[in-house]
Amino acid sequence: MEEEPKITVGDVQYLLVEHQMVQAAVEFSLFQANPQQNFLAYENDGPVLVLVYLTEPGQTISRSALHKFRTTLLEKDDIFRHEFYGNVVFYGSGKKDLRVEPEAFEELAAWNTKNHTFITGDAAAVAPGPYVFSGGRTWQPWRIYPDFNGTFMCTFKPSRKGTGK
Repeated sequence: MEEEPKITVGDVQYLLVEHQMVQAAVEFSLFQANPQQNFLAYENDGPVLVLVYLTEPGQTISRSALHKFRTTLLEKDDIFRHEFYGNVVFYGSGKKDLRVEPEAFEELAAWNTKNHTFITGDAAAVAPGPYVFSGGRTWQPWRIYPDFNGTFMCTFKPSRKGTGK
């Protein structure tokens, strides 16, 4: 039996669940699409922590929109850690179909974002938030909680009636 891949970010351990989708096109040299397997690919085999922000044609990306994304989604997400800010992917529309305000890049700099890119693709096939690129695949990180008492376990006892209830 093969063990699921795991990664530790800071003091948090994650189970990596492979994310798959059908199509993607890329506009930035660090990322390359693999339509059969991923919506992301990275020149380095990883692990690379990535934060996905969904876009649509005609959308304005502003400081306030990024701040709202951070406060309403990321800060409430038990998966998210600040280390994911290093690589931000604007996924859905290409850069030419978006209006990006200069203050948005200042906000990314305040987040300590090192790389950002724009990828055209089906935003309905991707959830916003943290991802990991590793081993040539795109993964969704699922937080692993310590369970030394076995409290997250659910046991089932077969019914004597034979009905499965």
